Amino acid sequence: TVQVPGMLCWREMHECPLYSDPELYDSLFPDARDSASVQDESRRERVLASERFYLEEARNSAGRVLEMACGSGRLTIPIAQSGIGVIGADLSKSMLDTARAKADRAGVEIQFFEADMRSFDLPGKFAAVLIPGNSLLHLFTAEDLMQCFRSVRRHLAPNGRLIFDISKWDLAMLARHPGERYPVLTVKDITMEETATYDAADQIRHINWYLSKPGAPDFRVIEYTLRVIFPQELLLLLDAAGFRVDARYGEFTREPFTSSSPRQVCICSVSAP
Repeated sequence: TVQVPGMLCWREMHECPLYSDPELYDSLFPDARDSASVQDESRRERVLASERFYLEEARNSAGRVLEMACGSGRLTIPIAQSGIGVIGADLSKSMLDTARAKADRAGVEIQFFEADMRSFDLPGKFAAVLIPGNSLLHLFTAEDLMQCFRSVRRHLAPNGRLIFDISKWDLAMLARHPGERYPVLTVKDITMEETATYDAADQIRHINWYLSKPGAPDFRVIEYTLRVIFPQELLLLLDAAGFRVDARYGEFTREPFTSSSPRQVCICSVSAP
């Protein structure tokens, strides 16, 4: 299954050409309002459930919210429309420009900041920091992740929470033949297939996405790279960074996390000193 990917590429931006093309990105990964364009029913339901989950948790936080890796505002804007104070941050200037334009059209005022998720300094403290949609998987080393978690801790108000989701990788997917194409998604008239290799030593998945539409096969090929974080590894990383996992779900519908779950959907708080 595919999940809306994160909006940040922390190495070189040329590794993530999709993020310099917000129009194409929004076509491939629409928000809940445009989810009817997604042909796969399970993925369409995940788009809707993702927004419901983050809106519920933003409300439950009872305070101002920061969304890291906000991209073009897929979640930031509906959170603001619900009356919750929210700011967005992302590394991609083009995505932020698109988010600002979309917020203006939606009639909501949101501050957007260009920031590196590993080390950021934003004004004030937050009741919750949201990092949705596999964004943490763009941090390729343990030190990158630890820097991010430390930055989050500095920005959390007392009793503040870190809330995020990442894929729980299927080992059969990691073992796929690197030369064979596999279907990923179909949105409107665009289909996406992928080939991928997996570096088991570094836990990095190197992906090529092939985009096609009628009369234009492979009209775009996009290189994409994601970290693989295994379930027990994630718990150790969070504990080392001073976070306690208050809840871990297997989906945005809050079903229990099990060995067959496709995602790790986590709600964390700062551990007692």
